[in-house]
Amino acid sequence: MLTAVGFLMLLVIVVLLLTGKISLPPIFVIIPVIACLLCGFGFSAINGFIGTGLASVLNTVALFTFAVLYFSILNDVGMFDVIVSKMMRYLGNKVEIVMWITCLVATISHLDGSGATTMLVTIPMMLPIYKKMNIRPEALLLLAALCSGSMNMTPWCSSVLRLTSATGTDAMELWKYVLPLQVFCLILSYLVVIPLARLERKHGAGMSNEEFMSLKESLNQPVETKVSKPIIIFDMVMTVVLLVAMLTGLVKSNLGFMAGLAIALVVNFPNPKTQTAKVKEFGGTALNMIMIIFSIGVLVGVLQDSGMMDGMVSAILSIVPESLGTHLTWIISAISVPLSMFLGSDTVYMAIAPIMANVVTEFGSSVMQMNAAFLIGACLSANLCLVGPTPYLALGLANVDMPSHLKYCFLWVFGIGLIASVAAGITGIIPF
Repeated sequence: MLTAVGFLMLLVIVVLLLTGKISLPPIFVIIPVIACLLCGFGFSAINGFIGTGLASVLNTVALFTFAVLYFSILNDVGMFDVIVSKMMRYLGNKVEIVMWITCLVATISHLDGSGATTMLVTIPMMLPIYKKMNIRPEALLLLAALCSGSMNMTPWCSSVLRLTSATGTDAMELWKYVLPLQVFCLILSYLVVIPLARLERKHGAGMSNEEFMSLKESLNQPVETKVSKPIIIFDMVMTVVLLVAMLTGLVKSNLGFMAGLAIALVVNFPNPKTQTAKVKEFGGTALNMIMIIFSIGVLVGVLQDSGMMDGMVSAILSIVPESLGTHLTWIISAISVPLSMFLGSDTVYMAIAPIMANVVTEFGSSVMQMNAAFLIGACLSANLCLVGPTPYLALGLANVDMPSHLKYCFLWVFGIGLIASVAAGITGIIPF
């Protein structure tokens, strides 16, 4: 009974996620409670399940809240605009240089963890240059997708937070584990520029030196910031120090972003009323994901404490042959790009991952390795997803339709995903 209801519950959740007619929090709260009632559990037992699940995601909620507010404030005062403006001064009259600048803009603008922000910064800034140089906008979308997808592996991004919440692991520990893989994916994203530029030149990309000098003059306008130059420099140094301290384990991620946010508020907005106003202004962005993470906690608590998880894992283990099971984690990694594209990252992270985490451990893999396997494709394909809002925002900004986007980008993204999976297998991050 528990096994059957567990599979039925996940099926209903997947269908509701794919239809997109109900927001995530009601799905992850109401459906698990109904499933528990069908299995005969009383409200007292259900309260216990939910309490366990909520406790498991508290650290994740704290990390996300303070990290989002921290980067939102630095973005608001203009720190990222200054960095991007400095990079644009090195823009050269070569297709490769324009594309590498695109990669840098997308990489830096994704530090706040928001795919929408990355697209809103990268596409409007670079699209006029692409048009003047006769580079197809699909190339811009591809580079923005690859670089922001690689940056999705940072611990304050929603991809890592949702996955670790669903599998009961620590976001910072997962980041440390996949960091070599993240760097490798970023390097591949930048190297793609070389063949991509050749392809675009065959389609007529390029411009005269006179046209380029006129374009560059229009880009060399001073950047307006809300704070002074010394404060912007302080913000940059503090961010670098903070990331290094967290990565080396000198401070915990929650403490690091709590302290960083407090310092950023005081330094950038000395007036207490302004500080409160800024927290309210950017708090809405964090609140939606906080609700989602707590809702995931409800689902996780029900799956684990009710016995549904054990029953479903046993059922899957009974039909997976031993010869296939030992390679299951790497197979997940290899197909994670198309899997995430068609099902959506919410389904992959919150419905499939919790079950498979328990399955792969029976065949010798760790939950951390399984998380890395799902993370590769789900991050890289985030802006090719057929059921997510951000890809359609990017398409609207670039004036490109989804069929053209997929035709141009899919093989590149899938290829990089496979190369990253092979590299992960060779290095032992994901077992072959």
